[in-house]
Amino acid sequence: MSESQFIFEATAENFQQGVIDNSYKAPVVVDFWAEWCEPCKQLMPILHKIVDEMQGQCVLAKVNSETERELAQQFQIRSIPTVMIFKNGEVVEKFSGVLPEQSIRNRIEQHRITEADIKRQQALQAMQSNDIDSAKALLLQAEQLDAEHVGIQIDLAHLEAKQQDYTAAQTRLNKLKIADREREEVINLLNKIELEMATQNAPPLEELSRMVEQNPADNLSRYQLATLLINQGEHESGLQHLLTILQRDRKFQNDGARKAMLSTFSLLGNEHPLVNEYRRKMFNAMH
Repeated sequence: MSESQFIFEATAENFQQGVIDNSYKAPVVVDFWAEWCEPCKQLMPILHKIVDEMQGQCVLAKVNSETERELAQQFQIRSIPTVMIFKNGEVVEKFSGVLPEQSIRNRIEQHRITEADIKRQQALQAMQSNDIDSAKALLLQAEQLDAEHVGIQIDLAHLEAKQQDYTAAQTRLNKLKIADREREEVINLLNKIELEMATQNAPPLEELSRMVEQNPADNLSRYQLATLLINQGEHESGLQHLLTILQRDRKFQNDGARKAMLSTFSLLGNEHPLVNEYRRKMFNAMH
């Protein structure tokens, strides 16, 4: 079977450039296969045909799961053939086994790089250069081209939060479809926004520390101090202050201390040692 310029053998060494980096220019179809696999031999010609006919609108990366075990383990390949489609550095589609040609073609074509994708990529580059105004202008242009693009909506919410326009960011994220609102990135951003809003008009950290020291029963100052500490990365100190409020007044700010602790757990991730420790302390304080 002849190879085209749009098909290559992917290895651990060239995966970053060949798959991840290229996926910002066009969808990259990654086929995990093996010599002994009969379904793989059925699928491969179908993928070759589609990629050849699309003439650069997608790329095929073939991963021999026997010789590239590191990649197979990294992407948790349980059966072959397994096909993943990468776009903008992320896996956007995955299937196993042999599907009909048209079904595969449809899956690839829905992830073509559009003008909106290009504008979004330019915006991300502007953000990396800290050119916020240009980034927002480009994202708004991208939104005009594709208002349903989830990534563009999330990027705009990130920018709005960065500019402290928290209400706009929350409104934008809450308009997403339910499945998209359940994305870890969206949940974490909403939690971060809530914590940021809690300290939006708060006094400086030193003043809050002094106020809490002088009046330990001042739950509002303690709450603002806790969220400010968490926002600055001092998670344990912030969680301890929230726990103190929870132990004293469960009704404060409509159960605000518990909610802020849960938001912090979400930001840290379940594997963080502080999460297990303070989740247990929170449970004990509530019961």
